Parts: sequence; structure tokens; C-alpha cells
Amino acid sequence: MKISIAEGLYLIALDDEEGRLLAAAEKTIVPGLISACILELHLQNKLELSDNVITVTDSAGTGNGILDNVLKKLKSGGTLIDSIENLTHHFKDIQEDLNQLLIQRGILRKEATKLMWIPLSERMDNANYAFEQQIRDSMFNIVFKSAKPTPGFVVLMSLIYDCQILNEVFKDKDELIDAVKVAKDIVDSPVVSADLSKALKSLKTFFGN
Repeated sequence: MKISIAEGLYLIALDDEEGRLLAAAEKTIVPGLISACILELHLQNKLELSDNVITVTDSAGTGNGILDNVLKKLKSGGTLIDSIENLTHHFKDIQEDLNQLLIQRGILRKEATKLMWIPLSERMDNANYAFEQQIRDSMFNIVFKSAKPTPGFVVLMSLIYDCQILNEVFKDKDELIDAVKVAKDIVDSPVVSADLSKALKSLKTFFGN
């Protein structure tokens, strides 16, 4: 089973101890997830990105409900940033959609704290940590062992940095310094096209990095 870029980003954005979204990601996670979906659709050849302008080239479903919903809302001729801002308003509940998808796939599990029969709070537990661990291991190998990233991992690592949660993966201060440099430079990786590189750079400006 393979997870999407958005699913990987969301798993990193969840606090494993608290079972809820990291405070650092509260303002960035929805546009971050929308960005992940759009760029994954580009990698799946569903849309072209030319000079940061979107052209939908294949509207057939991907098999992933969240990606398909984003694809249906995208319009050719819109810029990447305008599309992200527009879809952020359409998909305010994308986190809950991801929760449900990841629960169905056995990756997350919803835990409720109750007093008698009254629910007090809910948390999301990582029921199958192997997926998140693989992301963490791959990022470590990219930073410290010069492993060649896939285009999908270039997008994921760049967005993790953009959403200000890179320190969730690299908690050691010295390791984080190295990871930040790689995350900034990874947009120029030779494994991604010039159009995708330009899109990732525009996202860094959009997210204020």
C-alpha cells in the first residue's frame, strides 16, 4: 500500500504524543495539503504546470477520493497560487477527510476520552507507524547519506519545510540545521522538472519561507 504526498505530510503534521495537529502547522496545513494534492496530480500527469499556470490534461479518477475531489475543482488557466487559495476555502475539512481515509486504511485510529458516556476529547493515534517511519528514514537518508530522492519526496520534504514542521522530523538542533539546508536546496534537485522546481520555489514565497 502506497500513501499519497498529502497523507505523508499529514502524518508528519500530527503530534504523535498528543494525537492532534502540531501547533506549528495549524495555519499552514490546509494550503499545504492542497499544494501536495495539486503537485501529486502533476506527477501523475493529470495536469501540466507551465510557468505556474495549471492546465488539466486528464480528468479521469486517480483512485484516491481526496485527489479526485481536488482534480474536479481545478480549472485550466488558473495560477498555482490562486488555485491553492481558492481550494483552501472549498476544502476546509480536508483534515477530517484524511482522518477518515487513513482510518479506513488502518494507518490511524480514533481514540475518544469519555467521562461516563460523555465524550470529552478525541485524538488520532498512529495505528500503523511503519508508514511514518519510512518517511522519517527516507528523509534522514536524503539529508545525511545523500540518498537520491524521488520526485514525490522532493515535493514532500519541501512542503514539510514550508509548513514549518521540519523540526518534528529532525529534533536535534545540529541535525535540523543540515536538514533545513537540504530542504531549501531540494527544489533544485535534478529529479524534478524545471516547471515543478519553479512551482516549489513559488510555494516557498507563498508560505513565507
